[in-house]
Amino acid sequence: MKYILIQEHELLKNEQDSRFDNLSLVQWDRPTDTARWGYYSSFIIGAEWIDKKEALVVTPKKGMENIDFLTMFMTCYSSDLSAETLATIYDIDSKAQAIYAPALKNIISPMIILHFLGIVSRIKTLKKGYVHYSENLKKVKGHIHILKNERKNISEKRYDKVFCNYDEYTVDIPENRLIKKALLFSKQIINTTIEHHKTGYKVKLILSKTLALFENVSDHVQIREVIRIKDHKLFKEYYEATRLAKLILQRYDYSISKINKEDNLVTPFTLNMSLLYEHYVYGLLNEAYGKKISYQFKGKTGYPDFLYRSNSFKAILDTKYIPKYENHSLDLNVIRQLSGYSRDVPILQHLGYKDIDEGSPVPNVPCIIIYPKENNVIKNPFSKNKLEDLCTNSVRKLARFYKICVPLPVTDTHT
Repeated sequence: MKYILIQEHELLKNEQDSRFDNLSLVQWDRPTDTARWGYYSSFIIGAEWIDKKEALVVTPKKGMENIDFLTMFMTCYSSDLSAETLATIYDIDSKAQAIYAPALKNIISPMIILHFLGIVSRIKTLKKGYVHYSENLKKVKGHIHILKNERKNISEKRYDKVFCNYDEYTVDIPENRLIKKALLFSKQIINTTIEHHKTGYKVKLILSKTLALFENVSDHVQIREVIRIKDHKLFKEYYEATRLAKLILQRYDYSISKINKEDNLVTPFTLNMSLLYEHYVYGLLNEAYGKKISYQFKGKTGYPDFLYRSNSFKAILDTKYIPKYENHSLDLNVIRQLSGYSRDVPILQHLGYKDIDEGSPVPNVPCIIIYPKENNVIKNPFSKNKLEDLCTNSVRKLARFYKICVPLPVTDTHT
C-alpha cells in the first residue's frame, strides 16, 4: 500500500493535479503573500484515499507531534455541547478500505469510543418497545402457535410445554441491544488501549455506570439486525449512540476477538484540529466558570467562540489554533474579527451592557485570544483563577486586547 505522509500546513505539491482537487486534507492555496501556490494541508489531520492505489496521511504540525488526544477528547465530551456539535470535530468513511497509517493508529479508535461513551452516558432512561417472542413455555402466554406446538410438544409427548407467540413491552429492544453490544466492545478496547492512560480510571468509571443502565438488556444482536435498525433523529442521544455503535462494530467486523489484533491500518478519517482545540478549551472554561460562559452566541458580525459574563467582568474570547502567537504578534484579520465582535450590538446586549444601540457610546470590552502550545503539565489554567486575573499578557498598541495560552496536553513519552 502506497501513501504520502505530510504534516499540517505543509506543501504537498506546487503543480495542479486533478487527483488532489476533491480531497479534504489539502487544498489549492497560497498561505502567505510570499508563498507559492500549491496543494497545502491546513489544520485537518487524518487519512484519505487519493485514488485506488495511493493514500494521503496528514499528522499534527511540527512541534505538536505528541498531543495527548485522549485527554483532549475526555475534556470535550464532558462538556454540555450537543451530540451534533461534537460530531463536527471529525468525519469517518467507514465504507472505505483501511489505510496504512502507523502515525494515526492510536487516534481514531479512542476518539470514537470516548465520543460513544459521552453520548450514551447522557441517556437517563432507556427506551422501551414491543418485542415479538416465539418460545416454548411452561404456561400459555399470548397465543399458542398451533403447528409448532403440535410438532415440538404434542408429537413428542411433552405435555408440560406449550409453544407460544407473544409481544412484550421491554427495554430489550434492538436499539438497546446494539448499544449494549458496542459497550462491551468498548470495554475490551479500553482494557487494551486506554486502561493505563492517566484518564483510564475516569473512562472505566463512566463505562461501568453506563453498563449498569443496560443491565436488563441482552447483547445478542445479529449483523442483519444492525443494518435494519433505523436512526431516530427525534431522540438525539439515541440517534448519535446507535450511529457510533454501528461504527464501533463495523470497525472490528463485528468480532470482539479482532480488538486485540495489533496493526497499523486505520479507517479513513479527518479530524479538525482547530475545532478540537476550540471544544477542548470550552470544556476547560465550562468546568471553571459554568454558566458564565456562552458558546457560539449569534451576533450581527459572526459567532465569537465564547462570551464571559460575571458581575465584575465581561469579555469576548476566541480560540486560534496558532502556536506562533506565543512569540509573535496577532494577525490583522484576527484583530479585526474581535474588534467587530466588540462593536456588535446583540453581543454587547448579551454581555449585559444596558441601553446599547447603534448610536450609543461603545463600551471598552476586553478581547481575549486563546492559543496553544505543547505542555507536559495537565491542568486547567482557568480553574481557581478569575478570568480577569489571567489577562496579564496584553497585546502591544491595542487597548484591552490580551493573549492567554492554554497548552495542549502531551503524552507521557514526550521529552
